Amino acid sequence: MGISQIVHIPIIALINLGIIYFWNLKVRNRAFRSKTVWLFSFFGSLFNVWGLDVVQRDFVVESVPNMVIVSAGCWLVFVLATNAKYLAIYGWSKRDFWLDYAGDLVSFIISGILIYLAT
Repeated sequence: MGISQIVHIPIIALINLGIIYFWNLKVRNRAFRSKTVWLFSFFGSLFNVWGLDVVQRDFVVESVPNMVIVSAGCWLVFVLATNAKYLAIYGWSKRDFWLDYAGDLVSFIISGILIYLAT
């Protein structure tokens, strides 16, 4: 995979970071207050976008609706399923849990669509 095939990943990761920031600021009423939060959020976005790109290439997604399904499926399998166990373990509020992970679903779907359009 050459540089021309991956240049879109950090760009879409920045867009994803913007979505996450906006969601946290407007929906969750939480601002990113430190460089560490920004850095970790960017790396999370970068790896989410990279993972979606890999899945999209391996499954040879051929339409935007299919990419939305792949993105939602990745969110369900990797994000929601992984963190649902912590809902019970740590006693998180169900309301907060769904508000946080709904934002991830939105960011996954938008990132997936952008990946599809970029590739």
